[in-house]
Amino acid sequence: MQNALNGKSLFIDFDSTFVKVETIDEIAKLTLDSDPNKQNKVKLISDITNQAMSGEIDFPTALELRLQTLLITRETIDEVTKSIGSLVSDSFNEHRELIRENASDIWIVSGGFTQVIAPIVSGFGITQDHVLANSFTFSGERVRGCDRENFLFQDKGKIKAISSVETLNPRVMIGDGYTDLEVHLDGAADQFICYTENISREKVLERSKHSAKSFGEILDILHHT
Repeated sequence: MQNALNGKSLFIDFDSTFVKVETIDEIAKLTLDSDPNKQNKVKLISDITNQAMSGEIDFPTALELRLQTLLITRETIDEVTKSIGSLVSDSFNEHRELIRENASDIWIVSGGFTQVIAPIVSGFGITQDHVLANSFTFSGERVRGCDRENFLFQDKGKIKAISSVETLNPRVMIGDGYTDLEVHLDGAADQFICYTENISREKVLERSKHSAKSFGEILDILHHT
């Protein structure tokens, strides 16, 4: 399909948009499997995620709070990547070939982790240099934290990361969270589409001009705006 994106560059959130789940929540479930305090920790991490997604706390604070709760190893990352790889949002899977054909104009921008995201989106033709995400740092086999110099670890990280990309096309941000909406509000994207296939966040939806519950609806919006 020629010009499927109508001459636009797409910046697509990963968690709860490209895939059905939040990566950090899935890592929590996996790493806390034998922890006697598992349920409380999983709930704590999920609550922090929702506070960040609703704009109540900034992203770096939320990420550090969640990582402090977990023991993550290289093996954990491999396991969670395999698990999340089977949880790609249905409508993205349905448009896999179209995404492959237009991957040069598509970026994944996420507060998640490159080591998890890149292997999953590579199956859609999206190369690692089009993945704007956090990067784990290691001490041996164990995750020590994230690269603090990375834009995505910083406050308003998505805005900084997208602003660093060179493209002459109008930029469209697609996602479910407040940090995605913020990209448009701060002028780093010309347009924002609130994505609701997996979750609908009222605080984000009520401030959004456009919303879509499938990738097909995104394509329709791109051709009518």
